[in-house]
Amino acid sequence: MPTPTKTSAAPKKPTLSQQVKSQAAQIEQLSAQLQKKEEELIALAAQAQQEQQQLQDQLQQTELAAQDAGSEQERQAKKVATVTRKLSAKEQQIKQLTAELTQKLVRAEEQLTDVSSQQQDVQALNIVNMHIIAGMALGLLPVPIIDVAALTGVQLNLLRSLCKHYEVEFDEQQGKAFLHALISGSAPVVSVMGLSSVLKVIPGIGTIGGGIGMVVLSGASLYAVGQVFIQHFNAGGTLQDFTASQWQVFFKEKLQEGKLQAGQQVQHVKQLAKAA
Repeated sequence: MPTPTKTSAAPKKPTLSQQVKSQAAQIEQLSAQLQKKEEELIALAAQAQQEQQQLQDQLQQTELAAQDAGSEQERQAKKVATVTRKLSAKEQQIKQLTAELTQKLVRAEEQLTDVSSQQQDVQALNIVNMHIIAGMALGLLPVPIIDVAALTGVQLNLLRSLCKHYEVEFDEQQGKAFLHALISGSAPVVSVMGLSSVLKVIPGIGTIGGGIGMVVLSGASLYAVGQVFIQHFNAGGTLQDFTASQWQVFFKEKLQEGKLQAGQQVQHVKQLAKAA
């Protein structure tokens, strides 16, 4: 078979993983800047303390000088006032630096929390994508009914993997019940999935059409299941407090998204096959 003609690839946008690394680098740079500011703050505080001691010494000298000459007392009073103003200005700078440092620390903590959450979501989406690939491959099985049973096993394993990722206790019987409740709530999809599997019995066009239908529906169902439980676990939920009926509308929306994405992937594979 001829090798497909390579086309120039469009510039790739940074992946979420690259964006996370970039944000982590920015946070590290910010931490270094904060440390530098803290050192400057400590140095400024030491300088202020030294100036305060100097001011006290000058005040004592002023008191002695005031006893000898009134004019000298006035001059020293002005000098004290000047030093006091400078000291007050230094104190204001210290307060401002302290406030800025506090704000930067708060922002740094928020960014660290966001990065951690994004990393967890990226890993969860990778788990879902791996199961989607496996499920779509199972859709090409030529034996009817068995492909549906195999897909159910992939869906259950996806839920098991997400529970492990989010450190949620997994129960196989509960998992099967929840998956059945979610998917059976989309009755037309279940019917089409069964019909696509049965069509494989028909030689030729039935095998091809049924296989493609199962590929798309397998990928879509796994995508929707993954999105439901990622949202549920991100909200702090567990299998014990999961209610399938509350997620039916969201599941159907994600099922349609999954069908579009899976259909696009199938069309892409077809185009590559024609070009070959």
